[in-house]
Amino acid sequence: MAKSVAVPFLRLPDIWKEAEAVRAKCWDSTIPVNIDVISERCFDLLFVPIPSLSSMVNLDAYVTGNLREIHYDPASIDVRVRFSVAHELGHVVMHPGQITTLRSGSYAEWKQTIDNLPDLEWGRAEFQAREFAGRLLVPKEALITEIGKEKAKLDGAKKIPDIEHDALALAVARTICGRFNVSGKVIQMRIKSEGIDLFNV
Repeated sequence: MAKSVAVPFLRLPDIWKEAEAVRAKCWDSTIPVNIDVISERCFDLLFVPIPSLSSMVNLDAYVTGNLREIHYDPASIDVRVRFSVAHELGHVVMHPGQITTLRSGSYAEWKQTIDNLPDLEWGRAEFQAREFAGRLLVPKEALITEIGKEKAKLDGAKKIPDIEHDALALAVARTICGRFNVSGKVIQMRIKSEGIDLFNV
């Protein structure tokens, strides 16, 4: 029998508030944010390496249904695992009941469950967890500060005729992503989600 869950609607400010609260409680204002420390000290999660996890469930990290362990693929790229762990913490904070319901069996059962859920049903939870992870790992104030350090580079890029905002975001993301220990794509997503206008930096 197919499992079903109800995922609450959360506004972006509410999701970001949850991430800010976790970081304020479990970390400080420095970057990069240490997601391992947050997971272990504040959520009491045990990290368990699972070889080939990403090929089994197409995830680099995965919180178990009892909300006590983070399983991760030791072969995955560090920035991907970090973001996946932060994403899973978002589920722990915002969707604990849904995770407990859905992840009660094996990896294969979890994959089949997700495949059988309507896109809008679990898609909302995934969106919320992505936004949580992004704000947790890339605090808005720190992002603005690091972008500001690249003003000269941005000013030079703005002189390129008809350059688009996405191109500016790509250029600055490649420069600053290492400071947050996330991928350039995550920085690009945060610039867009936070509504940062790089033409006016």
